[in-house]
Parts: sequence; structure tokens; C-alpha cells
Amino acid sequence: MSKTSGSHAVKEFTKAPLTEEGLTETVQRITAGVDEFSVLNHAARVALIAKVTEQWQQDFIVNFHIPADLAKAGEEYAAIEQGDKYPSLSDSVREAVLQRFDDRYGDGGPRLWSALNGK
Repeated sequence: MSKTSGSHAVKEFTKAPLTEEGLTETVQRITAGVDEFSVLNHAARVALIAKVTEQWQQDFIVNFHIPADLAKAGEEYAAIEQGDKYPSLSDSVREAVLQRFDDRYGDGGPRLWSALNGK
């Protein structure tokens, strides 16, 4: 296999999985060289894993639903912050998701939201 065809395959695969489990499965399939990934050499597989993971992370951050209920938002924030929910998120993605909560409810997380919202 030539590097050109491997690079072409990396460029062609642009659809990131929708879920964290889907990302894990896709990364495993790429690593193992299963199905359409069998044409890729090791370097192309590494590049594709990075590309798919980055796209998934960007989509995850943008599409992450922030609960409208302040109490539920606080519970979810705390679970994400502690790594109980979405434990495999990278630190940068975790921080970006938590920042979306802060953008909606105010800086400082749920410990300060009540004070900021007059409660």
C-alpha cells in the first residue's frame, strides 16, 4: 500500500461517531485495520484516529445539552467535573463542556450559581 492511498483514505473518512462508545469502537476498528481501515498503514491509522477523535470532541462540545433546571445542571456539572460521567473525556474537552455550563449559569460552577442567581 502506498502512502498516497492511505492519506486519501484518511481524508475520505470524515464522519465521527455520535457516542463515546461509538468513538471507542471506531478507534478499535481503525487500530485493528478492520474492513475499510485495512487499506491504511500504521501512520495513516494514527492520523485517522487523531482526526476522528478531534471531530468527535468538537461535535460533543457543540452539541452538549445543558439542563435548563439549575439543580440538574449542578448535579451534571459535578459528575462531569469529578469524572463520574464521561470518564474518558480528555481534560481539554471536559473543561470545554464545563465552560459551557459556566457560560450559561455563571463562572464558578454550581457552588456559586445559587448565589449568582439570587437563591
